[in-house]
This record gives sequence, C-alpha cells and structure tokens, in this order.
Amino acid sequence: MHGYYMGFRGSPRFGGFGCLNYVGSPVGFWLMAAMMVLVALAVVLILVALLKRHKHGLLESEALAIIKRRYANGEITSEEFQRMKKELR
Repeated sequence: MHGYYMGFRGSPRFGGFGCLNYVGSPVGFWLMAAMMVLVALAVVLILVALLKRHKHGLLESEALAIIKRRYANGEITSEEFQRMKKELR
C-alpha cells in the first residue's frame, strides 16, 4: 500500500468507494445541493404543521372557555352546553 493515500475517498485500488466519493464532482455538488433543499423544505413543512396545530388548539380552548362562561352566566342550558362541548371535540 506504499504510495496510496487512504483519505475520505478510499483506496484507488478499490474504485474509491469512500464516504465522500462524489463531493469533488459536479454530480456530487448537485446531489448535496438537492439534499440540502429537501432538508430545508422538510423543516419548513414541519414548522408550518406544528404552528397550525398549535393555533387550532388555541382557538378550540378559546371556544370552550366562551361556552363555559355562557353556561355559568345561564345563557345556555346544560343540554346546549353538552352539545356544544361535544361539537368542539
């Protein structure tokens, strides 16, 4: 093995199948760029989904607080309260 550099690309004798085989080529550049775009898109989609879920939870708890207040003030009957509560869930 004298004279061979065994860096990240692997040994030239074995075709150079190392962990960074395509980084120095144009294919590797576009492959890495595409992977970074996909990861960034996935992060954005996850954040949007989490924010929507959080916002929906806030609206639902707000509506429940309103019907509880209306029930406590005597504006709605027990049956109406139960029906509205069931519809919210």
